[in-house]
Amino acid sequence: MGNQSATVKAIFVSYASQDAEAAERICTALRQAGLEVWFDKGELRGGEAWDASIRKQVKGCRLFLPIISANTQAREEGYFRREWNLAVGRTLDMADDKAFLLPVVVDSTLEVDARVPEKFRDVQWTRLPAGETSAAFVERVQGLMSGLAAPSIAPPTPASAVPAAPDLRPRTSTDTKARRIGRIKFLKLAVPALLLISVGFILISPWQKRQHARNDLLPAIQDTTAKMVRPNGQLLEMALQAEKYLPNDPTLAKLWPAIATTMSIETQPAGAEVLWKDYDAPTENWHSAGVTPIEGVKVPRNYLSVEIRKRGYETIQFAGPGQFVAKIDQHLRLDALGTLPKNMVRIPKTTTGMNIVGLEQHGGKVVPEFLMDKFEVTNKEYKAFVDAGGYSNKTYWAYPILDAGKEIPLRDALATFIDQTGRQGPATWEAGSYPDGTENHPVTGVSWYEAAAYAAYAKKQLPTIFHWAVVADTSRSEFIVPRSNFSGKSTTDVGSLRGFSTYGIYDLAGNAREWTFNQSENTSQRFILGGGWTDPSYAFNDSYTQQALDRSPSNGFRCIKELPGNSPATVLMQPISRQFRDYSQEKPVDDHAFASFARQFSYDKTALDAKTDKTLDTDMWKAELVSISAGYNNERMQLYVYLPKTFTAPLQPVVFFPGSNGIHQSHFDPAAINTRLVFLVKSGRALIWPIYKGTYERQDGLKSDLADTTVFYKDHVIMWAKEFGRTIDYLETRKDMRADKVAYLGISWGGYMGGIIPAVEKRIKAVVLNVGGMEMDKSLPEVDQLNYLPRVTQPVLMLNGKYDMYFPIETSQKPMFKLLGTAKDDKKMIVYDSGHVVPPTEFIKETLAWLDTYLGPVHE
Repeated sequence: MGNQSATVKAIFVSYASQDAEAAERICTALRQAGLEVWFDKGELRGGEAWDASIRKQVKGCRLFLPIISANTQAREEGYFRREWNLAVGRTLDMADDKAFLLPVVVDSTLEVDARVPEKFRDVQWTRLPAGETSAAFVERVQGLMSGLAAPSIAPPTPASAVPAAPDLRPRTSTDTKARRIGRIKFLKLAVPALLLISVGFILISPWQKRQHARNDLLPAIQDTTAKMVRPNGQLLEMALQAEKYLPNDPTLAKLWPAIATTMSIETQPAGAEVLWKDYDAPTENWHSAGVTPIEGVKVPRNYLSVEIRKRGYETIQFAGPGQFVAKIDQHLRLDALGTLPKNMVRIPKTTTGMNIVGLEQHGGKVVPEFLMDKFEVTNKEYKAFVDAGGYSNKTYWAYPILDAGKEIPLRDALATFIDQTGRQGPATWEAGSYPDGTENHPVTGVSWYEAAAYAAYAKKQLPTIFHWAVVADTSRSEFIVPRSNFSGKSTTDVGSLRGFSTYGIYDLAGNAREWTFNQSENTSQRFILGGGWTDPSYAFNDSYTQQALDRSPSNGFRCIKELPGNSPATVLMQPISRQFRDYSQEKPVDDHAFASFARQFSYDKTALDAKTDKTLDTDMWKAELVSISAGYNNERMQLYVYLPKTFTAPLQPVVFFPGSNGIHQSHFDPAAINTRLVFLVKSGRALIWPIYKGTYERQDGLKSDLADTTVFYKDHVIMWAKEFGRTIDYLETRKDMRADKVAYLGISWGGYMGGIIPAVEKRIKAVVLNVGGMEMDKSLPEVDQLNYLPRVTQPVLMLNGKYDMYFPIETSQKPMFKLLGTAKDDKKMIVYDSGHVVPPTEFIKETLAWLDTYLGPVHE
């Protein structure tokens, strides 16, 4: 430290000499706020007088602010370490909850790796990269100094809070409204409970923490993990804290896969700080994952908002991981400030998954690197096109204009491209301009041809459906849609709501529908995606086409820009066939035709030749791996029989049909039931999990759960139903099973199959379908779900998500429920504010209640 006055200052800043610049920035910010700070960037001086002065300052200061960095990490000795030890010594005479230590990290150093006194870890750390001091930090220090604020009770974490980057989006009153959007109700209860555990954790002395972690913290983590739909940052912090004191705890080890995933990010150039927060908590502080390259950093197994920041470069926004993607793994190129076109974002080369209903069959296409508009084209931007003679410059109108399949002259088309007063422009304008106050709203009321002409004027292109799909992240609609404009009232300023998709693209859901390049099978129609302010929210997940001449008030667009050498492959620009079925118009086959279909599922009840191949025993259940004759082609099948640890026979068996993950996994993990299904065993029932043809160890070339018109698919449906029947045949041989009280439980793909199997297997007495529905893809009529649903007559419980990207509520879920042949009083559908998942507690509660009602309470 420098040779300062002997007067004791309120705040003591302790730093290594190499961090003098960062320390000075912090000191300056605090002094500008009127706070007294002990700091001098002059040469350090030794001697007894100096040492005495240091001791006096540390002994008398109100707050001790140690600066931690790679520089302090590298130095095993240094005067700053003496200062740190003096400060720790002073805490021995303080109450545990007194605010005194205020560690600050000025680079990517993580708490878990930091070479600091253990006492530093008992308080929250603040991250101020390079000493850039946020207003929030200054306010916190002022509060601590004035006694108006207590020290933060948030547990220390390697992902310390950092200031937010400047928000350059247009500002409107909707920002305030967006901040008020709540999380799933359970989170409002869970987070305060976790905070109470945090308080207790910080206020106890270090020697008690191991027992506290085991007896209080760990049970709280277990309980929260079981109840939360998505683990969040708060739960991760608690788990990291517990891990510090229980590093090899087997219970915590089992919980980690449900709590956290990993994030690995490389950037070109390296040296960018990676920050994250829960996507559904936009106003919370950022957490730092370190400086690129980072690899395997633990983050919540949740949908995250991520920013990658480096001074002198454009900040990259990212949202991920996608649904069913295990981790975040990105290789990103940073662009120097001013080198990208205004409000455009670089999208890396990607293979699209195409999670858009009706277009799933077109997935797997490689999309070269490109730039995309961050926001939809605004009225102001489109007005510049109009004022520049965009409607009269024929070079912008490069595509033949089709009406009912016939080309019409450009002059005739332009005569219809007018506003409400007859002037050239969008249909929503008047007098050649947009309504007052809407300059930053998306331009709407434009045809595909007008959108394409603007793109040519701007030296850009319209995106193909594949470009649009790689950024939309429709699989995360439950997070994006509630923060998007499906108001039914009007458009809003672009980017004014918090709904952004992968790579920071705003308003892909709602506000304006967005024209894309591709034609449909009908040459007069083009795809328009995402839904607009006039549409229901499920439109984000649906594929949709309109006449290219359509100028509806919600029709808008955004552009992309191809990069040199990265022009899209011709296959991306071809006309696209769309799978869509309007189940309000289609009719099931009659009873005579269905009777012939049902005979396909008959099989000879030959000897089962059952063998117990293996037994398993865990803390929560025991299981038997049984193999039996499959009933066709001399094949054998295996099934897992899960039993309660202790039970009174006979048991009600619940036979499970899984999601499509079984098609893509070559090995079955018996512990898979611990995630969502163990409650059935705990309730005193048996859970039966057959290994169906084409799944796990029985993979045979089946690539997808989607229906198709091949005989290969038809044969599999028949085999699955026969395997279900053979499973019940086996249960009938066991005295410990109530084979007269069999339930069907299906999740996702199993929810779809629940519209077929119970129709031909009447020994099923109750059905629970978790996120099930009807598909847009056709199959041969012999196995078409449409023909089987009216023949499902057992009691059926459907549990669904409002924002389900696979089974949209209006076009898939409701038609399924309506078509079920079950009596009105014996079928029930519950829709939650979720996506392709049901809140765990609700799933458990409703399933057990349904089984109790239609199978009877356990042991009766």
